[in-house]
Amino acid sequence: MTWQFAQRNPERLTIHFIPWLTWSFVGLVAYGVGTIAQSIVTGNQPLTGGTAIAVALLVGMAFFALITGGQLGICQIDYRRNLVTVTSYGLLGRRHQERQLADVKGLEVRILRRAQYRLLLALRSGERLPLAPFYLISFSDQGIRRIAEALNVEPELIPEKPGGRR
Repeated sequence: MTWQFAQRNPERLTIHFIPWLTWSFVGLVAYGVGTIAQSIVTGNQPLTGGTAIAVALLVGMAFFALITGGQLGICQIDYRRNLVTVTSYGLLGRRHQERQLADVKGLEVRILRRAQYRLLLALRSGERLPLAPFYLISFSDQGIRRIAEALNVEPELIPEKPGGRR
């Protein structure tokens, strides 16, 4: 699940996409690895091959989760500069894209399941620019309506088949 925080003032709308469920999972794994390491350091549990493999797998799963779904996404609609800026921060670095607000012709909502969707800006060039680096889960369309209103477009709902794109 993802938290969507929106901040609005007369000059810009900024939306933060925070993958709290992924970060919570990584925190839980870190707690588990810390607990195991503490038991080994204090001598309550011997370091065996099985324990080392389990810890390595847990750490590997945590890094995999952070790389695939732990990016912080920020979308900024700046009316003063006439720009839409999409930035994501993750373990593999920062990705930053800017487009002119006048180039935006629509907002596509690709629905994978009932509450799981992906937001894409439809540009006049035919390009699709994802607003967040991952699928979002929400049981309300308030965030979608707020973004569409800020862009002055009507959101287009597009059903997407699981396992592939149209």
